[in-house]
Amino acid sequence: MSTAIQEKEILFKSTDARPDRIASSNPSDFAVPNGREEEWRYTPLKRLGKLHEEVTADQEINYEVVAPAGITYTVVDRKDVTTKFLATDRVSSRTESLWNKALVIEVTKELETKDLTWVKINLKNGVQYGHIIIKAKSHSKATIILEHVGEGIAGVNCEIIAEDGSNIDFITVFDLERKSVIASEHQFVISKNANIRSLVVQLGGDIVRYVPRAKFSGNHASVELLGVFLATRGQFFENRVFVDHNMKDCKSNVLYRGGAHGEGSHTVWVGDVLIRKIATGTNTYEMNRNLLLDNGARADSVPNLEIETGEVEKAGHASVTGRLDDDQLFYLMSRGIDEHTARQLVIEGFFAGIFGEFSHPELKERLNDRLNAAIEGSTK
Repeated sequence: MSTAIQEKEILFKSTDARPDRIASSNPSDFAVPNGREEEWRYTPLKRLGKLHEEVTADQEINYEVVAPAGITYTVVDRKDVTTKFLATDRVSSRTESLWNKALVIEVTKELETKDLTWVKINLKNGVQYGHIIIKAKSHSKATIILEHVGEGIAGVNCEIIAEDGSNIDFITVFDLERKSVIASEHQFVISKNANIRSLVVQLGGDIVRYVPRAKFSGNHASVELLGVFLATRGQFFENRVFVDHNMKDCKSNVLYRGGAHGEGSHTVWVGDVLIRKIATGTNTYEMNRNLLLDNGARADSVPNLEIETGEVEKAGHASVTGRLDDDQLFYLMSRGIDEHTARQLVIEGFFAGIFGEFSHPELKERLNDRLNAAIEGSTK
């Protein structure tokens, strides 16, 4: 087993009751959580498959990749990988210290392709750890999908590096079996004039904990972090977003829409945006909307915005949680639509528009089909 890299970064010093935020690939920099910590207070640790404790891997992760010409991929031994990934919690740092092989994907310089790069991550029964590196060379344009399936327990980290002028659509799908557990941290690094548009879709699994973290390495860059999640019958989905505005004239947009249905279903969204003193000209907005479909469902939503400079173009955040609109249901049923179908239509309308941000017709169709199947299951 490889030892952890001894490296730690202070992301920011806290000025309130929250602890300082650090990033490290060394698990010993993070205490074993007990559930009272701010970053773990919602997570059902007993159902986390001991990923936060001392459990080791049973096998390697299997990656299946389909990619167009101009996009290369290979599975590389740890000793041959150069990575700057630093985790922000105990589970992600353990993942970072325990993976043995990394999937490395590279988009060729100035390549523009409309063909999809599809990566299927099949989690077998047992525990596994993985690492993915995606490098978009300068002035390239591509769409990359990570699809998580299977029934295992896993920690999977991913770093996405967009070089100058590149434009990447990056989609992550969690469509796992009901007993599966996964914790995944993604680090986005966006260079000058580059753009990353990310979408996460969470529909399957027992526990899904997703931590996307974006920072800029050049001015005039932008990032969009979009999300759709629907938890049913005891599922727990947690999203903890962090956008670090550390360069001038950069833009970020965070939009997550989630639903929960059934006894014990629980969703958590925590959005943190930090605008540093140097980040003048920042344009940022974050929004989370949640729909509770019955009395047994729960949604927690915590938007945070910290501004260290007065020279901001725009900055805002919002959070809304509500139940199905009885007036909408009544309107549809008064037109002869049965209650089951009316509920489906209202839920579909709530999620409508997120997938429309992506232009590829095959991608939109497949994502819509999966979401509609989940909605159909939630309304039975």
